Parts: sequence; structure tokens; C-alpha cells
Amino acid sequence: MAKRVKAELSKIGWPEVEVGHWSGEFAKRPSGSIGHHVQPGPPTKSVEFTYLIVGAAVLTPQTKLRWPAVVSFWVRTPFTPERVEAGFMFKSDNMPSFNLGLEVTRPQFTETVWLFGEKLLSNFHFTVAQRRDNHWPITSWGATFEL
Repeated sequence: MAKRVKAELSKIGWPEVEVGHWSGEFAKRPSGSIGHHVQPGPPTKSVEFTYLIVGAAVLTPQTKLRWPAVVSFWVRTPFTPERVEAGFMFKSDNMPSFNLGLEVTRPQFTETVWLFGEKLLSNFHFTVAQRRDNHWPITSWGATFEL
């Protein structure tokens, strides 16, 4: 009987990613990293990096399915590929979850760290566009808080 259950579970597949306005809720406080690295050349470049990572639950726009997600906030560096997106989303290969990468400016990052530190950020929203290459572009995102 265990073999039958395993065979049936392996048939469960990913739903299609829904284009549109998603919502989400951050799950606890984020963790982060900050540092500096010298990239070998030519030309040699000195690059700083800063990011936050936080768990979340996201809600699809049409079917209203709730999925686990990992949200990262990244400050653009000179090595960040040029693109006109507010972020990107992709599916995890081995587990049913989404990964969102949200680009922020240095001032936005500072404010985001403060808001998380004060436990003021909980809900967020983002807009997913049609798939491009190996990801779904995020055309806008935002988060709400109360003081």
C-alpha cells in the first residue's frame, strides 16, 4: 500500500503561475547579510552587497491558493544585470514554494530594515507579469505598515 501512496503523490504537479496582483504575509523576522568583495578583473572592481531574506505565504490572484515563499530584498550592485523590473519570481525545483527577489534602493533597504526591526511590516503585495526566460518579472511591489 505504501507504494501506491508514493505513486499517487508523485503525480501531484505545480499549478500554473498566475499573472496578476498577488498578496502575501511575511512570516517572522528576516535574516540578512552585508559585506564587501573585490571582484577580479579586468578591470578589478570593489563591490558591496546587502540583502535580507524572509519567509512568507503568498496568495495567488485568481484561484486564491496559498503557497510558501522566500522573499529576498536586494540592493543593486554594479554587477546586477540591467533590466527594467521591480523584481522577479521563480518556482523552487524540489519543493512547492516560490522565490521572490525584490530590488530596492539603498534608502529603501535602510527603511525596510528599520520597519522589520520595529516589527511593523507584515503584509505585502506584488504584480507578476508573463513569464520571461526562466522567471516571471515583478512589475511592482509594496508593503503596508502602521505606526
